[in-house]
Amino acid sequence: MTGHDDFENWPTPIQRHLIRIKARKSSHTLKNRVVTLQQWREYCEETGYDVLEADTDLIDGWLDEMRIEGYADKSILNKAYDLSAVYRYLNDRDAVERNPFDHVELNWLSNKPKLDTHSEIRYLDIDEYETLIDACRDLRDELILRLLWATGVRVSEASDIRIDDIDLEERQIEVRTSKQQRGENKSRTVYYRYDLARVLREWLKGGRRNKYLYAGESDYLLLTKQSPRMPVRRLGEIVREVAARTDLQEVVYTDVEGNPRNRITPHTFRHSYAVHRTKNGMPIVYLQDLLGHSEIDVTRKYLKFRSDDIREAEKKYAP
Repeated sequence: MTGHDDFENWPTPIQRHLIRIKARKSSHTLKNRVVTLQQWREYCEETGYDVLEADTDLIDGWLDEMRIEGYADKSILNKAYDLSAVYRYLNDRDAVERNPFDHVELNWLSNKPKLDTHSEIRYLDIDEYETLIDACRDLRDELILRLLWATGVRVSEASDIRIDDIDLEERQIEVRTSKQQRGENKSRTVYYRYDLARVLREWLKGGRRNKYLYAGESDYLLLTKQSPRMPVRRLGEIVREVAARTDLQEVVYTDVEGNPRNRITPHTFRHSYAVHRTKNGMPIVYLQDLLGHSEIDVTRKYLKFRSDDIREAEKKYAP
């Protein structure tokens, strides 16, 4: 192995972690994880520590040094999330006594992405999505997040997906459109890539779904211990539970009834689906069909961009 795949110089438990990332995550995640670990190891060596003996104070010092050197707050946060995922893996496997990130405070990084409640900018960037995937504790939760991210389906549509709706060979799903016009029974086809395909096969063919009580009698993709079909409300709870295990979740406002409104919800994934495909050049008419919108103006409302996106776009398209 060479380049970002050269794991031999790392301690064995970190090698195992990187091999797992290579097998189960995107090349983007693997590259970021290796770069972060390389920078972290250099800092540890300079301060006389081993990477398997790090403590909270050492991590705080590293974060402070990056801030002093001029790293953007968002870059520091992404590196912190990457390193925290490594130590969480090591701690879960008793390779380290505890996760030194358990008591690391990150709120001082002031440029953490915020939701603009006035313009309804509600999407996740790729690093944030990968952070959420790392926070999943079982395959079902990972399946839910990957399904919402990869297909842009509404949470009610995700709850309604049946196993027969899924074509594993063609990597596509027939979705019953939940917002129907004049009683029409509409459906649409959505498509997905390898990351979701791998998890779907493990869930359906690897026996993981069969561990649930109603698996034998249920036609639905998602189920719970109490129900042959996962309720929409439970889907939303799972997304918020995963987000709560990261530093990404936050209450952005309180509604008129006094209920907190979180930044990350299932609908955040739908907005993310729309924004990232548009940024990659997808014509909005295709996006409209994939999202199941009857009016293109509805699709346009999903396309709220952050100021840094607009700035980068201006640089790209300027003559």
